[in-house]
Order: sequence, then structure tokens, then C-alpha cells
Amino acid sequence: MGGLTRREQSVGSAAGTVAGLIWGLAFLIPVLLPGWSPVAVTVGRYLAYGLVSLVLFAFGGRVLWRLLRRHWRVALAFALTGNVLYYLLLVVGIELVGAPVTDIVIGCIPVTVALLGNALSGAYRWRSLVMPVTLVAIGLTVVNALELGGAAPTEDRPLGLKVLGLLAAVGAVLLWTWYGLANARFLSRHPEVPGGGWSTVIGLGTGVVTLAGLPVAALSGELSPDSGPSGESPDLAAFVVAVLVLGVVVSWAATGLWNVASARLSPTAAGMLINVETVAGFAYVYAARGTWPPLGQVVGFALILIGVLRVVRLPTTGGRPAETRFGRAVFL
Repeated sequence: MGGLTRREQSVGSAAGTVAGLIWGLAFLIPVLLPGWSPVAVTVGRYLAYGLVSLVLFAFGGRVLWRLLRRHWRVALAFALTGNVLYYLLLVVGIELVGAPVTDIVIGCIPVTVALLGNALSGAYRWRSLVMPVTLVAIGLTVVNALELGGAAPTEDRPLGLKVLGLLAAVGAVLLWTWYGLANARFLSRHPEVPGGGWSTVIGLGTGVVTLAGLPVAALSGELSPDSGPSGESPDLAAFVVAVLVLGVVVSWAATGLWNVASARLSPTAAGMLINVETVAGFAYVYAARGTWPPLGQVVGFALILIGVLRVVRLPTTGGRPAETRFGRAVFL
């Protein structure tokens, strides 16, 4: 990372911040779609992502064709871990344990990416990360304690379903941590790969994976909406608009922005910027409810953002992703 200028790092920080603000919609939109299963939301989102990627790929010329031929296996791996399986587990968590609690668990991703990323890249001295990581950890703990303590409204569900929802959210954390670090390493090794073009190629892989799983989803009955208490069917038009927003904006556009950030920042700095998604997700859900978060959670959010800003402004040691046997084996 030592060869990057301050301007390039600023561009990366801005791109990562906007990506996080957009990704926060992924927590809100399922809440606005009562009656639709997590499988239906996931399938709709990634079919839309695949479709817009196919259109862009058709007009992308030889650059995208070469990119697909050379890296289709990597694109498929990222499509599974960073998109389809990750978001399916996230939506399951939202469905079973609620959006705020799921947001809390997903909020661990910045810490796991930052710490493991620094272990592999050596971009920062560990003592310089103690304060910002501690601030983020305290902020997440405060928000978590208040949420689980009942300071914010949650829906009443059986304990078993809540446990399954938490497990789904933890699984999403593990998948996205691998994807985030592997994608950063890939872009570091292939600086010629454009962020938007790579988002398009991953979108093609996402669409293929989604189409392959479509028969199973249809046979399971999870694609059919549930009727509300009064017997009316959920709004199909609202569902179509929602999955288009998820597929085109939240998936394709935000992934392209994230690729720009990953290519211009250390994995640690980029990982910490994921906290923007956490804070945005909370803000959107509370805004939709028409309520304010408890004061303690506001303090927690402030600590998280302060920690993020401290990491983004830290000077790097010039380290690059570690070329270790573990790195090659696990992170492509």
C-alpha cells in the first residue's frame, strides 16, 4: 500500500463509505417486505444482479470477456460467499431474530476483517490499532447490550428460532470475512482489473448460481408469499421494485464501489469502513419505525465511527498482503 498517494487513499475511503451507506439498505428492505420469505428476497435480488450484469457484460467488449475467461472460478467463489450464501444467511437472521440483532452480529465483520487483514498484510503496527479497534469493540458492545437488554423494540419469537437466527448471522460473518480478504488480495495482485467490471463478472456468477438453485427454491415453496392476517396477498409490485433496488444498487453499484476501496486501501482500513454499513443499517431501520435509538446506542455509534476515522487516517507501514502458504491456500 506504500505506493498509493493520499488522493488515491481518499478516493478509496470515499468509495468505501458510500458503499457502506448503500449496503445498509440490505437491512431495511427485507423489513419492508412482510409476507416474502428470505429465499424469495435473496433469489429476487440476485436474479436482478445477474440480469443487470448480463446487460452490462454484453456491451462491455473484449475487456470483460478476457476478465471472465481468466478469472471465472474466482468470480464464482466470490459470488457464492460474498453474495448468495452471505445474504441468504443475513435475511434468515433478520427474519428469525430481527434486523437490529442481526445488524449487531454483522457488525463484527469490520473487526474480523481488520484484525485478520492486518495479520496477513502487516499494513499497520499493532499498537496503532489498539485504540481504534477498542473504540469500535466498545461501541458494538454498548449497542449489543442495549439491544439484548430490551432498550429497543424487537418482535417476540420462540427462543429456538432466535438461536437459529443468531447462528445464521454468525455464518454470514464468517463467509463475508473470507470474501472481503480474498477479494482485496485478488485486486491487489491484479491492479488492471476495473472495479465496475469485476462487479459485473461477479454478478454473472451470482446470476448463474441463483438460477442453478431456482428449481430447489421453487420446489420448497419458499418463493410463494404468505398472506397477511386479513388474508390479502403481499404487494407484488413492491417486491419487484425492492429486489431491483437490491440487485442493481445494493449489489452491482455498491460492489463496484467496494472494489475501488479494496484496491486503494489496506484490508484493515477497508474492513473498518464496513462499520458504515452497520450504523447505516440501524439508522434506516429506526427511521422506518419512526423511532429514535436509545441514547446509549447513539453513543455506541459515535464510538464506532471515531474508531473508523482513526484507522482510515493512520499511516501504513507499506506492507502488502502476505504471500504465505496460508494466504495462498485460503485466500486464493
